[in-house]
Amino acid sequence: MNSVRKTYFPYLKRLAFVMAALAFLLKGSFFGFGASWGGPGEINAGTAIVMDADTGAILYGKNIHEKCYPASITKLMTALLVLENCSQDELVTFSERAVTDLEYGAVTAYMSAGDQLSVRDCLYALLLYSANDVANALAEHVGGSIEGFAEMMNERARELGCADTSFKNPSGLTDSTHLTSVYDMALIANALFDMPAFLEIETADSYRLPATEKVPSGLLMRIGHRMLRDGNQYSDSRVVGGKTGFTSASGNTLVTMAESGGRRLSIVCMQDTNPQHYLDTIAMMDYGFSGFENIDASEFISLDDIEQRLLSDTVIKEGNNKLSTDRELKVTLPYGADRSLVTTDLEYNLSGYAPEDAVAKLTLSYEDHTCGSYYILNDREPIISIEAVPPAARVAVGVSVAAIAAGIAAFMMFSGGAVYHKHKVDEERARKRRARRRRRYRLESMGISEEEFERELELYKKRHDRKK
Repeated sequence: MNSVRKTYFPYLKRLAFVMAALAFLLKGSFFGFGASWGGPGEINAGTAIVMDADTGAILYGKNIHEKCYPASITKLMTALLVLENCSQDELVTFSERAVTDLEYGAVTAYMSAGDQLSVRDCLYALLLYSANDVANALAEHVGGSIEGFAEMMNERARELGCADTSFKNPSGLTDSTHLTSVYDMALIANALFDMPAFLEIETADSYRLPATEKVPSGLLMRIGHRMLRDGNQYSDSRVVGGKTGFTSASGNTLVTMAESGGRRLSIVCMQDTNPQHYLDTIAMMDYGFSGFENIDASEFISLDDIEQRLLSDTVIKEGNNKLSTDRELKVTLPYGADRSLVTTDLEYNLSGYAPEDAVAKLTLSYEDHTCGSYYILNDREPIISIEAVPPAARVAVGVSVAAIAAGIAAFMMFSGGAVYHKHKVDEERARKRRARRRRRYRLESMGISEEEFERELELYKKRHDRKK
């Protein structure tokens, strides 16, 4: 018997290896555990989610809309607003309130009233070290006050589609009404995925702040998210960003942004324990990457199809329609999925926080799961290729747009509070932010930095003045 075992055991081992490799290559479809939203197994977190950052598909969820205390993962929204509204070279001055309006034991960068740091330094302290005095100072710098910044946070959250969120401060320190959900935090993480400046900060294993009165040598900080830290037992090359959080009220909270094989996932755990939140994240990340694929949605619907449906439903008129989507059209499907089961739906009753040119929302579904969600945009105005316009003329166009925007803003500000209520002011603020983002993306697509644009604008103004 022993001789038979010795003879055949190596072959059985090889057969088992081949079968395992085949199962991996087929992603489970041959053996019947593909083509479904199964799950990563038991997850310890009270609430958790895996979301595809490119399609919005929810690959796994546990109590995804339960409102919880987020703790310091709040700072991701703070970073998003700072990056959208500031140059990193701006100086932030720390007020007395910024360095004292903190709960006992809160992490700080040991700043004093009157100290100054650049926005860049502040962002490193915010994201790597989770410094709460820095969060306060950034809030005052961007929003004028902590309360004003909290309003901006909530408005931006609504623009992103967050319906479970009520932020009260920029740091996540305990407040009974400072709440969000794992679903909303995944949407915020998705927005940060498109910000190279954020991802660059997240690659830093450590960072030293400039010298201050309290720390003459400059505070040396290491990133708190252990999956981003070199040489750590939880280090994972797929992880490109994220944030940790903890208070006694929230438990451990963790946001993780991961990229592999051309796909991007946002993974969030709340109401968890340490180190289980890392183990939960690893399990969800493995599940999200190994069981699904993103494919071109043109197999299921095209912009021509959408235009015909919009015309037949009288949502748009015949004419100079220029339809596009807010992101590249893809769908997330389990490996081995029956693609004939994918359905499409167009929604016309859009919220006030939809993109400015949105005329519909497209949802692609597989069985009972959303596998892609996109806004359909329609720009009916003639478009001049900016690459075909001389640089000086490009600047002239920019000046004209800026002048119009400034005129509208001035009109809105001084036209009397009795007519233009607070929600009108909020809408205008959101419009200006969208305009700033569109300008930044347009410049990036042209390979021009905002600093270069400003220099060209200044030169144009000087030439224009000389001609006068």
